[in-house]
Amino acid sequence: MKKHLLLCLLTCFVLSAIVQAQKAYTLKFNPPEGSRYGVALASQTKMIQNVMDQNMEMNMDYNLHNTYRISTEGNNKKLTLVYDKLDMNMQVMGQQVKMSSDDTDTSNELSAAFKALKGQSLSLLIDEYGKVLKIEGAREMLEKIEGAAQQKEAMKGVVGEDALKNMIEQSFGFYPKSPVKTGESWTTEMSLKQPYTIAGSATYTLVKVEGNKAFIDFTGKMATDSSSSMVTNGIEVGFAIEGAFSGSTEVDIDTGMPLKSFIQQKMKGNIEAGGKKYLWLLPRI
Repeated sequence: MKKHLLLCLLTCFVLSAIVQAQKAYTLKFNPPEGSRYGVALASQTKMIQNVMDQNMEMNMDYNLHNTYRISTEGNNKKLTLVYDKLDMNMQVMGQQVKMSSDDTDTSNELSAAFKALKGQSLSLLIDEYGKVLKIEGAREMLEKIEGAAQQKEAMKGVVGEDALKNMIEQSFGFYPKSPVKTGESWTTEMSLKQPYTIAGSATYTLVKVEGNKAFIDFTGKMATDSSSSMVTNGIEVGFAIEGAFSGSTEVDIDTGMPLKSFIQQKMKGNIEAGGKKYLWLLPRI
């Protein structure tokens, strides 16, 4: 009797695994109307720049806490982003710089920009594939930041329209165009502006499904084109950078919202300014 029961259980387990492997899952950006999400983003960056055979190392820890509020506009979703907390800790050339929206030290002018952003909001219109169609409120938010023009320009790398588009599409731009089964892969193209343009592609694989969670692994490559450059302080700076990245994400199947994500990125290349080339490495993010 016990042998028959064990055989039945084993058969049910095998059949269940086969059915799950054959089932196709639709993954799209589809959070419900009126839903709210607390989002925490933590980034660790180590950058090495070689100048005249001397390595200059910079380490930066960045923490961002947001609230996402969702509403529906036609076939798209409007995501209202509220900045709850921003922290940055940077070490460069033996010096440490700290900035925080919760800083109580009124003499720390560097934290003033983060304090000005706390509680501010803007909105992004996003389609079902996680692509940003429109951004509203970013420019007005930057205008509220007091301080030197150089500081305002630096904050564009955090809350400027290009930075916001990069952040959202890196978070939500992975959805496949059609339903996928366990073990299947799909590819998406990307183009990030920071402030030079770097483009690439990523391949995603649906590794497994447990309950209502989809577990996805991904790998990709990106590079600047030969004409990538920017002008800073009247000097044209050219970029020749390439790299690869990999990671994983857990996604709620019904809403398409990522529950947990991890990405590791390694970049290297040359920066040319004033006729001189400098080696640039970004070993880890």
